[in-house]
Order: sequence, then structure tokens, then C-alpha cells
Amino acid sequence: MTRTRRAVPFGHMRDDPSAEDPGFPQPTAPDDLGLLVAEIRAADAVQARARERSLRQQATEEATFHGLLVDLAEARADVTVRTRTGRAVQGRIMILGRDFLGIRVANGSLTLVALGAVSSVRRRPGSHVADTAGARPLPGRLSLAAYLSGLAPERPRIAAVVDGEPAMLSGQLQACGTDVVTLRVDGSPTTTVYVALSSVSELTLASG
Repeated sequence: MTRTRRAVPFGHMRDDPSAEDPGFPQPTAPDDLGLLVAEIRAADAVQARARERSLRQQATEEATFHGLLVDLAEARADVTVRTRTGRAVQGRIMILGRDFLGIRVANGSLTLVALGAVSSVRRRPGSHVADTAGARPLPGRLSLAAYLSGLAPERPRIAAVVDGEPAMLSGQLQACGTDVVTLRVDGSPTTTVYVALSSVSELTLASG
């Protein structure tokens, strides 16, 4: 016995399988797709900010005083360096050695400050400088003794702040050894003074 297939009216034909199966994945509308992309971008931005905060926090926790000086020197920041003697040196860090820093002050002179004598460093009020991380080592190994030894043949005039001296010692740099500085101090007559390098907190080279 032959079965006769029942004809389906043209208007009721369904070529779209999704129309017959409610569980068939439905296409995403353009508006829904845009919303999905926006949500993904927002989530990525939140994660990026979280990673940045984490890295910044890690750098802060690993910061060292020397590393902060490296950041300030690279930023050419105007700073005020205070020493244990209560003195303040204002200018920009131009030299950063192993145990000293060189600051160019307003009158053009270069002031050398022993790192061991530094008590604090302040940025100029109102200055906009990128945040310092301070997690890097000092880039140079030049010591204060080596720097002064290189200058000695030129016999520069200097003014030194020395522990135990009531006033600055002003005169001519004669020589600098491993731990001693020889000065020809001004006076009538002039006097040769041997200064323990460890007692020098600050030393200014005359400009010009």
C-alpha cells in the first residue's frame, strides 16, 4: 500500500531550523554584540589598572633611598637636600656617585653632598614630577674620594662643611687620598688642613 505525502501549504514552509527548534542558538543582535564588546573592554581596563597598581605597590615596597635619588636625577627634578648639620642645598641632582651626589645650585656652583650626611630630600613645592619608584640600584660606582682626587690637580677653590668645625673651611683643594682631604685654608698666613673625608658632609666647588 502506497502512502501519500501530505502537502504543506507554501505559506507554512519553514526553511529556518531555528524556527522549529526553540533550543537552537539564536543569532546575536547588533545591539547585543556591541554591548558584549563594551563589557569585555571594560573588564580588560579594570584588569590593566589592577596590574598597574600591583606593580606600583611592589616597586614602592622594594624602594631604596638610593633608588629614589636615581629617579629624581633622571627627572631633572628641583629638590632641597637637607643634611644632618641642618643645612639645606637647593638645586638639581647632576651627579650621583656611590657615596655622594652633586647638586647644581642657582648660582651655577656644584655642591657635593655625602650620601651618609643626607637626612631628607624634598621636591620643590608645586612641582609636577612623575611618581618615583626607587627600586633601582645606583648606576655609577664613582666615589667622592675618586671625584675629588680627579679635581685636585686643578687646585679648585672649595668651601667644606666639616664635623666639629665651627665655620666652613674655605680654600684650595690640594689633594685627596683614600680617606683624607688636604686643603690650603684661607687666612693670614694660609694653613694646611688635613680633613678626614668621613667628616665632610658638604663641599661646594666655586663656579667659574
